[in-house]
Amino acid sequence: MSTNLPTRHTTLRSGHLYYNRRVPSHAQRAFGPQLRIRIKDQAEAERLTRRLNDLWAEEHVTLPIDLQALLAATAPKPTTLTTIAAEYVEVRGIQENPTISSALMLAELSGDIAIQNYSRQDARNFTQTLLERGMRSTSVRRRLNCLSAIFNYAYAEYEVAGRNPFARVLIAREGADKVRRLPFLPSELPALYDACMVSEKRLRWAVPVLGETGCRIAEVIGLRRADVAKDASHMAICPHTARRLKTSGSARDLPLVGPAREAMRLLLATCEGEFLFPEYLREGEILATHAGNTLNKWLKRQSGGKTAHCLRHTFRDRLRAVECPLELLDALGGWSSVQGAGRRYGSGYSLEQKREWLLRISLARI
Repeated sequence: MSTNLPTRHTTLRSGHLYYNRRVPSHAQRAFGPQLRIRIKDQAEAERLTRRLNDLWAEEHVTLPIDLQALLAATAPKPTTLTTIAAEYVEVRGIQENPTISSALMLAELSGDIAIQNYSRQDARNFTQTLLERGMRSTSVRRRLNCLSAIFNYAYAEYEVAGRNPFARVLIAREGADKVRRLPFLPSELPALYDACMVSEKRLRWAVPVLGETGCRIAEVIGLRRADVAKDASHMAICPHTARRLKTSGSARDLPLVGPAREAMRLLLATCEGEFLFPEYLREGEILATHAGNTLNKWLKRQSGGKTAHCLRHTFRDRLRAVECPLELLDALGGWSSVQGAGRRYGSGYSLEQKREWLLRISLARI
């Protein structure tokens, strides 16, 4: 049976466009004798006609179709870089940066265009420009990896044909400019924590929490009062509308011991409202980068150039020194584990098990 009919099935009534079409006899069991649905424009009618032609070309049509869902399925999807980058972040449930900032950098250099129109030359130009701006090769690689992930997502979800132009991009002398991030010495921490606790600046009280839990800056700056036990004995690192997490594996419960608990008590006692650091909340979003820049500026003066992220390196070294099991170590820091699928079985480590190991590296023992 031929169903290759021209698109002439629209009528305009009271300013609204409708799609009207008689259903072939062999498909009336599923669709009824006549179709009538409100549509947006003629282009939508064209797409609906093509899909119905395909459906009705089959000899036996017995399953009913949700026409609204069919319209949604045939609608053209936005494919510009920044739109897909935002969608990718939303679907993955990860924090926006560096993914969004990488997409904006590329859009600045090559334009915010349909993702299938980018080429390998755009990737080369992106790489060379960032290097010329003084960005280290490790940072450039991180940006390239973000863009490659966006393109992989777009190629899969939007059925884009071709090769990912940001996959396996070569960087000249990659790693030669790497600067090793030195951790703090455990013996340096007591004086650093004391300097933080006597300060009147609340942001500095976050330092003992960072140092004794291994958290990332955004994880602590984005804490809500509801995420912390009333007695400051433990806290939950979890995503919320004002702050995403770096990865899904970053969500975790952590005990607070020693200086971390003392600092958290101060933060709870002095904060007003829902968030522990409301001064870094703007338009419903936690500005963790702003907080990190401010804190790192002070930390560098105190420690000869070390930053808050160095505390995270120190935390892992301290746990290594007491021979903490690798799986537990990763669970404490929210690091990705390489131990296989078995680690995901069960409920994981309890707060008391985690507390036991954190007490082993408590400053009271140093």
